[in-house]
Order: sequence, then C-alpha cells, then structure tokens
Amino acid sequence: MASARIRLGVIGAGTMGSQHARNARRFVSACELAALQDLDRGRAERLAAELGGANGADGPAVLSSPEELIASSAVDAVLVAAPDAFHAELVLACLAAGKAVLCEKPLASSPEEALRLVEAEAGAGRRLVSLGFQRRFDPAHAALKALADSGALGRPLLWKGVHRNAKAAYDSSGAFILANSAGHDIDSSRWLLGAEVAEVSVRGLRSREELPESSRDLLLVQMIMADGRLASAELFVSADYGYEVSAELVGQRGSAATAQPDRVCLRSSGFRGSPVTSDWTAPFQEAYLAELAAWIETLRDGRVFPGASAWDGYAALAVSAAAAASLAEGKPRAVALVGKPRIYSN
Repeated sequence: MASARIRLGVIGAGTMGSQHARNARRFVSACELAALQDLDRGRAERLAAELGGANGADGPAVLSSPEELIASSAVDAVLVAAPDAFHAELVLACLAAGKAVLCEKPLASSPEEALRLVEAEAGAGRRLVSLGFQRRFDPAHAALKALADSGALGRPLLWKGVHRNAKAAYDSSGAFILANSAGHDIDSSRWLLGAEVAEVSVRGLRSREELPESSRDLLLVQMIMADGRLASAELFVSADYGYEVSAELVGQRGSAATAQPDRVCLRSSGFRGSPVTSDWTAPFQEAYLAELAAWIETLRDGRVFPGASAWDGYAALAVSAAAAASLAEGKPRAVALVGKPRIYSN
C-alpha cells in the first residue's frame, strides 16, 4: 500500500456505511478515513462533518461519484456500503483499478453476477475482494468455531441457526428475505461446518393477516451439506420482540451454542431479565469493528483477510437462489457450484 496507514474510501453513507465510517475514524488506528461518497451528497456531508469536517483537512473528503472515489490517488482501499443493486458493478470497478474492496453483503444480485466477479478476481491472480459476513468476527460465533475446531464436540454433525428481526425492514416476501438476510445464515452454516451446501429445502408462511399476501416472513431453511451433514435455519423477520441471532452445533460428543451477549439484568415491575434491542446493528458492533480492523491490518501487512471472500459471496448467493426456487416450487433444490478457483484455497 502507498502509506503506513491505509487510506479508506467509503461508498454509501446510510446505516452500514455510517457505522463503518465511524468505526474507521474513531477506533482503527491503522486506517485513515480519506473519502466518503453517497448519492445523497447532503447525507455524506453531514457524516463527514460529524467525523471532522467535509472536504477539510481534519476530516474525509466528500466526492461526487463512486467512480471518482475509486479512481482517487488519495484512496488505497474501498468499502462498499451502497444499495445492494450496485454492489457488483462497484466491486468490479475496484478490481479494474487494482484496489482492495470490502463489500457489504450480498456480493451481487445473482449467483451468475457474483461468479463473474469471482472469475475476474481469479483472472487477476490476487485476492482483492472481501465480503462483510461479520458473524465470523462476532466473539460468540468465533468462540463456537474455535470449540468446533478443537475437537471437543467430536465431529460437528448439525448446525442450527435462529435469525429474528422485530419487524421487516424493507420487504417481507420470501424471495427477498432469502436473498438479503439468509446469506448470513448460509455463510454461518458453511463456515461453522466447513462444508458447502449440496441441497436446500425451504418452507414459509405469512405470520400476520395485515402483511401482504406475498409475505413469507417466517421461513424454515433446511440444508444438506456436500458431505451429508445437516443444517437448519429459522428466519423470522416479524418476531416483534426484538432482534436476535444465535447458532448451535450438535456434535458426536455434545453440543454448543452461542450465548446471548446480555450486558445487564433488568428488575422492574415484576420482571427480571435482559432487554432485547430491535436495532439490528447494535448486537454486532463489536463484530463490525473487529472485521474492519482485521481487513485494514491485513492490507497494511500484506496478508490474506481471514474473513469471507468473493467465493463465499458467490456460494451464499447460489444457495439463496436455490432456496428461493425451493420455496416457490415446494420441493428441495440441488445447489450447483462451479469448481473453486485455486486462488481461494487457504
């Protein structure tokens, strides 16, 4: 890289882009937040002012277009937090510019589009694309992975996940949930079991009459891995009570599950327990920060990012697409992946 500190440009100043920009500016010493860009320039300028002054010496510059940010000689690496539909073209532009990019999920709008990115990166011969599956950096999920790798459970046989939101943020159709939200659960199963998904079966229902007829806001996703092991995920985006994510591994010699990160015990009005937030970013702030710090440090040191790759983004989308087809057809669907390029071998 061109400097001792990695000069970062962030595309997108919405919820996730703002969180990453704040983390980069305030907590990652190896990073310099150099530039911001958003289609809503005023939003980018407000964020820049919060973080030290728009277009001033003390804060990130606000640039007019993603292309300007990616091409800027003042930016070493790019974080893409733009709307999903723009992810693939922005990642491809970063590859063309030879700049490392950390992209929020999903990597693309379809597995075919993601595969083109995988092929472009493999053709370039070096890993430039990283993907924001932040559960890999969540302390509870990382502890579960370490326990599985230690052999304490014997061979892990079954992954079970729960993914609940208080209320659907954008769309409660099954196809949207499987494309936008389920990627995290698919990646969690692949990562914790260390295997690809070979077959997926999905059933769904509409939990409330006031939701559109097309809603399938409660989904049960069942997967068979390529080696025959099993995975099952519940996704409920209208759970009402709050946001919660958990994972469990059942092994030959026992089971282990992520513990909820309860920080306080509330005692009030005949109740004792822990409050549950409806903010889906709050429980993973530690993971977002650890992910960003690891990415920046590996760029600075010339190492491979230990998180998710473009291949992981492609594999998740391939499973999501098969899952959507299973939901529509009411029967299991096979998951077909191309051969994994050597560049993604660890």
